[in-house]
Amino acid sequence: MENIIIREAREDEAPVIAELLMIAWPVEDIMASNGISYEELHETVTAIVSLPATIYSYEHTFVAEADGRVAGAMCGYDGADYQALKQPIVDALGEDSEFARLQETEAGEYYLDSVGVHPDFRGRGIGSKLFEAQIARAAEQGHSRVGLIVDVDKPEAEALYERLGFRYLDDKDFFGHKMKHMIHIL
Repeated sequence: MENIIIREAREDEAPVIAELLMIAWPVEDIMASNGISYEELHETVTAIVSLPATIYSYEHTFVAEADGRVAGAMCGYDGADYQALKQPIVDALGEDSEFARLQETEAGEYYLDSVGVHPDFRGRGIGSKLFEAQIARAAEQGHSRVGLIVDVDKPEAEALYERLGFRYLDDKDFFGHKMKHMIHIL
């Protein structure tokens, strides 16, 4: 049996966490809407992951270690804190950025904000283990529901989330891209 360790992330892992989280995003849409390159986006996300109290902070992230490498990452936090946690990103991109207008989650929901597994490690159950860790954290913090959004163009991800107990709630717009908002009741 393969040894996969799920643990809390460390600040020094910010560059690899940023790379993994960006796997989950419509990166081309984000770069186009903000007029930035992949390298600029990665640099910005790395800086944000390094900070405490941001939506992508290492403080809100679990990582999966496999074969001595960080193979996956997932952020999760209380949706009631969303506006405050996203403010450092708004500050970096500007109040007039499309990101400033996003509303991915809300109070009453523990929000899973991005999961990424390195392509070399897919198919080993890493994503499922990251979900288990974040859902357990949500329960420990007293939340009654966990939410996420999934790209309508990623039916395989949606199918995984359904197997994990998530159900469709409504649609969300993410940088002009349609996403499905799904919830898991604890």
